[in-house]
Amino acid sequence: MRCATRRPGRSRRAAYRRAGRLCHSERVTETPPGNAPEEPICSAKGCRAPAAWALRWNNPKIHTPDRRKIWLACEEHRESLTAFLDRRDFLKDVVPVADRDAPADA
Repeated sequence: MRCATRRPGRSRRAAYRRAGRLCHSERVTETPPGNAPEEPICSAKGCRAPAAWALRWNNPKIHTPDRRKIWLACEEHRESLTAFLDRRDFLKDVVPVADRDAPADA
């Protein structure tokens, strides 16, 4: 699919700039890399509560079996985030945040 504002022979970034938008590689994130908050925060949309749980998961269609992605969850959102991942067969295990980097049990 082509960008509607893109001119032939011009980059996608130039098209976004002409349209007054930032391309995906230039978007500003809420927390700049390297400046992460010291206290882990829940991954649920809009939640800023401290995380208590680490939900370790992977998508077997795109990740190797040993790869683990991590979502953090507060007490309130643990159940809903776990259910979301479990419905898709992505959830591998749930551990306390302090143990999130510990090796997974085989």
